[in-house]
Amino acid sequence: MIMERIAESLFFTLLLCLVTPSSGEHGGEDLVFTATGPRFSFLVLGDWGMNTKSQRHVARAMNREAASLHDPLFVLNVGDSFYKAKDATGIKQGGVADVTDPVWRERFEDVYHGTHLQNIPFVSILGNHDYMGNLTAQMLYGQQNGRFLMPDRNYVSRVVDAQTGETLATFVHIDTTPEVGMYFDKPESPTMERNLRQLSDSNTLRWLNATLARVANNAGYKFVVGHHPVVSVHGSETKKSQKTMRERVDKIRLVLENHKVDAYFNGHLHLLEHRTLNGVTYIVSGGGGKVKSYARNEKHANVPGWTADGSDVEGGFATLSVDLAKGEANVRYLDSHGQELFSPNLSHPRRNSKDPPFQPLRLGDTQLPRALRIGSQGVVLPQLRADTTRPALASTTLSNIKSSLLTVTRSFGRCFGRVWKQVVRT
Repeated sequence: MIMERIAESLFFTLLLCLVTPSSGEHGGEDLVFTATGPRFSFLVLGDWGMNTKSQRHVARAMNREAASLHDPLFVLNVGDSFYKAKDATGIKQGGVADVTDPVWRERFEDVYHGTHLQNIPFVSILGNHDYMGNLTAQMLYGQQNGRFLMPDRNYVSRVVDAQTGETLATFVHIDTTPEVGMYFDKPESPTMERNLRQLSDSNTLRWLNATLARVANNAGYKFVVGHHPVVSVHGSETKKSQKTMRERVDKIRLVLENHKVDAYFNGHLHLLEHRTLNGVTYIVSGGGGKVKSYARNEKHANVPGWTADGSDVEGGFATLSVDLAKGEANVRYLDSHGQELFSPNLSHPRRNSKDPPFQPLRLGDTQLPRALRIGSQGVVLPQLRADTTRPALASTTLSNIKSSLLTVTRSFGRCFGRVWKQVVRT
């Protein structure tokens, strides 16, 4: 009887360890990347899996750029990874069918295979075109190919300094497709409709709000990554759909401002764009497959910034180089041939880790604080950077492996510590 009780206790304690994410010192991140020092960089790419000449041109330019970046840790993939033609009945297709779908090789592995790209993972989120396929397959693919990482629909990643253990940047990755609302009203395909209906929790906004409050005291930059634009002078939808989307994403904007997020990265718009509103910088990098031109979005028409669309380039991507020792980050927008188009700086991280913790924004409030309203004040357009020279590539593959093993070891240690305590009590 006693042994049965011990076995039962062990079973449920182990089960709890498996299904409960570790809270840890920093809140249980899904991915942790290790930089060789206080400087690191990454590339930003979206809307890419089209099998176009432009996609291949962008991939080659990214490979050349990765060779010159200091400590490039990953490609920040802002969604819409795989496009497909309509089927015989005219129904839109997209995403992947499963982990063996040929598009994995045709539009990912055989495209981004350059010497300086082949060991850099794509840290990924879902876009609306991905919702036309198998969502789970994109999350599972990383188990057989570690170059495409998507632990969940919404997750947190962090970059740490290998020398000091200090956090250099925290990334909160979100699935915006359910949040923008219009796809529930008018899904783009039967598969998208089915995927949306099967979601156990489609409230990305509340998760984002709570998560930003949880990681508020992490040192370094705070970045949020989504697929759909939050602030842009361009509109990609019909007037009715665009109105629905803008109303929903404006709530995301309020959350970003409330938590003093440094930058929001997105795609969806097939262009490159840089805007700053109320302290938050909005970086659009949706030129991975091709670039288009769009009608203006009047809501943000007066927000100053910069754009390269179909009238300027055929494709493009962005990079971001962080130097926390200097308290700055440099953004570079490049075309499909690697030519620099625009190079603004981000200022030092807006929030100090010693600041009092933020509280989540009360989403049900109808009257918002004055600081959370769009106004003419606080809109700053970063200045062009004159110095474009960059140091040589530094490899971090081994340090990343060590960091991952250390994280796993600590998780198992915590888990078995709880098991042992349970045995003693029993």
